[in-house]
Amino acid sequence: MKKQTQARLIILPLIMLLFAFLASITFATSYMIKNPLKLSTESSLTQSFNVNIENFWQSNAVSHNFQGVDDKKIHSISIITGNNKAIVISQGRNESVMKYKEVAYDLNQQGYDVFLIDHRGQGFSERFGGDAHRGYVDNFQDYVDDLNQYVMTLELDKKYQQRYLLSHSMGGAISALYLQQYQHPFQASVFFSPMLSVNMGGLPNFLAKIITYTSAEVCSWFTNKACYVPGGSAYQQKSFAGNALTHSQKRFYSSQQDFEKHPETQLGDPTMRWLSTSLGAMEKAIEHADNINIPMLMFQSSADTVVTSEGQNAFYKNVTYCKYNKFLVIDNAKHEILIESDEYRLQALHHTLQFLSEVEQGKQTCIK
Repeated sequence: MKKQTQARLIILPLIMLLFAFLASITFATSYMIKNPLKLSTESSLTQSFNVNIENFWQSNAVSHNFQGVDDKKIHSISIITGNNKAIVISQGRNESVMKYKEVAYDLNQQGYDVFLIDHRGQGFSERFGGDAHRGYVDNFQDYVDDLNQYVMTLELDKKYQQRYLLSHSMGGAISALYLQQYQHPFQASVFFSPMLSVNMGGLPNFLAKIITYTSAEVCSWFTNKACYVPGGSAYQQKSFAGNALTHSQKRFYSSQQDFEKHPETQLGDPTMRWLSTSLGAMEKAIEHADNINIPMLMFQSSADTVVTSEGQNAFYKNVTYCKYNKFLVIDNAKHEILIESDEYRLQALHHTLQFLSEVEQGKQTCIK
């Protein structure tokens, strides 16, 4: 009996070690299957991206400025490495081109030249609203017109065989309106967590529009500075704990680091004017969604608390021009899919690259 007990004491730990070893092999195998394109992963990152990504950015990211609506200075980045495929990225609110270093690196490694725009009032572009920290735009249409002017300067149709538009959050609303209103060079578009309705805490949209518009007007009677939304303030350094953007601590702090390195890119909360004009723009984007005439892939984050699914669902339902559009829900992902943990980010990027490859091969076309 004593020998049996001793044997069990020896064998059980060995069995446990064996299971742990097998589990590690299974994890590594499944992980490799999920990342066949060898995209950037969290294991290679620090809290400031990594040396390869930073060197890539320093060597290839060329800064430009152009005059947007009302001759305002708009900043952009071009990454041109001799590819015949191009991607333009339309960013979200309170972002700068710096946040997209890892994304640009991954896309360039897959054979794309990459072009990024800092929308007016953020990033390195000119600021408004009375001071540099107020998230302000006079009219949401200014974003759309700026994007059109930017794309025209690139002359993509003369230089690239394949041309695609990617967008995130606010950039999704801008891109949707742009694709509806303008002749463009793009052959497909990808939307990541597009801002087509926002979390207003249950307040009906029509009432929110009245309140925000009235508040912005009344505020302008008393000060030349745009009023923040209730509880809003100038830029404050954020903590990872409890954030609504991502599960990835490394990617969260990598994006935050660049705000500290480049304080001129820091931006505070939105103003009432920004929210007022954004609410109207989102309704317009949904209403005219059927004017989009290129294949579209949309990602919805199931754990998103920044924007809501209602607007995304309504928009996608109204995009009827193309029969083979795709709508994918990333389970448990937060708002910022492109800086999310690998389990969410990798599947989104793999689906994106597969979709663009299918468009290139003629498998995704616009047939009603």
